[in-house]
This record gives sequence, structure tokens and C-alpha cells, in this order.
Amino acid sequence: MKSIREMICNYLLKEYNKEKSTTIKLEFSRKDWADKLGVQRPSLSRELMKMRDAGLIEFSKNIIEIKDLEGLKGYLL
Repeated sequence: MKSIREMICNYLLKEYNKEKSTTIKLEFSRKDWADKLGVQRPSLSRELMKMRDAGLIEFSKNIIEIKDLEGLKGYLL
């Protein structure tokens, strides 16, 4: 079973590869994203904050900026 962080990293890297941009615009709410991942919205928000604090990402509302691409990739190995 993948961790919430692994699922977030997988999604962000998939979007990065599709868009060729470190700025990811979410086309859905965090609640919808949490539902897609099969987790509670507060758990998703908590993990996003931990990832921000670790310097992996920055975010606001529906925009996520990848700050450490290699760091994200490291969670998928």
C-alpha cells in the first residue's frame, strides 16, 4: 500500500511530465483529490504541509509549485 506522500508525488510527477512545468494547476478541490486518493481531506492537507515544510513543494489554493523535483522522484523508488 502506498503512503499518502507517495500518491501525491506520483500525481505531481505525472502532471509534471504531461505539462513540462513545475507549476501544477489542480482542476479539482482538495476534497475531490483526497477522494480520488482514498484518504481524508485533513490527511491530504497535513501531508501537503509536511511536504512544503520539507522544501519539496509550495502551494496555494489550487496551484502547487514543485520545488525539489529530485526529492519527489525519490519517493517513488
